[in-house]
Amino acid sequence: MSDTKMNDKDFETGERHVVALKFRVTLFFIMFFMAIIGVFIITSVLQVSAVTRFVCARLALPLVNQTAEIIDGDAFEALAKSLNPLDPYYREIQRRMLDIKTRGNCRYLYTMVPVDAELARYVIDGSAPPEDEENFSPIGTDEEITDEAFIRVVQTKTIQWGAINRTDEFGDLMTVYGPILNSSGDLVGVIGCDLEADAIVAWIQTQVLWQLAVVGVFVILGLAVYLSLVKSLNSLIQRINAPA
Repeated sequence: MSDTKMNDKDFETGERHVVALKFRVTLFFIMFFMAIIGVFIITSVLQVSAVTRFVCARLALPLVNQTAEIIDGDAFEALAKSLNPLDPYYREIQRRMLDIKTRGNCRYLYTMVPVDAELARYVIDGSAPPEDEENFSPIGTDEEITDEAFIRVVQTKTIQWGAINRTDEFGDLMTVYGPILNSSGDLVGVIGCDLEADAIVAWIQTQVLWQLAVVGVFVILGLAVYLSLVKSLNSLIQRINAPA
């Protein structure tokens, strides 16, 4: 009688151990899959943003540098004070900037001066011909500063680029800024180059989808291993439950 009770007790103990083991294996694989998916989502979001900003910066930098080469800092400083649209220098640089913008295929190419901590003022806009009222900003037009990169270029006098901004009209846009310096090395203006990032984002997202497919393959393999382990545990439980 005592042997029978002992065997029953051993049987119950063994069954509990198997059930506990099965639970731990299941919990491990659930946490493993969630960790993989979580890491992938986080890295994918960071990758899309970082790579897009890098590619846009590489595309816009030549345009910003070309614009800086044609601008005389002292003449620009005088124009920013007079805001005279009839100044021959204004018309010449506007025409040359429009040529750079057209060849570079950016959305906007312009120059501004900071007015205060919240406002900037357009000086020369090379984004479109002056008669294009929708895309051209006349000299002296004020606009609110919304990009921290603009503030950074004013503070550091170095090229900066901002975050990717979603617009209703043009989709994803990113701006690269460059300083305009006078002969004394003082910052007298800022060059802005806006690039449409939709095509770049789409390409990067395609690459991310390929990565997702690879992750999916590993998840399926892991699931197969998990099901194999569960099947083995179920067989073990069945053997334990089988009558002697």
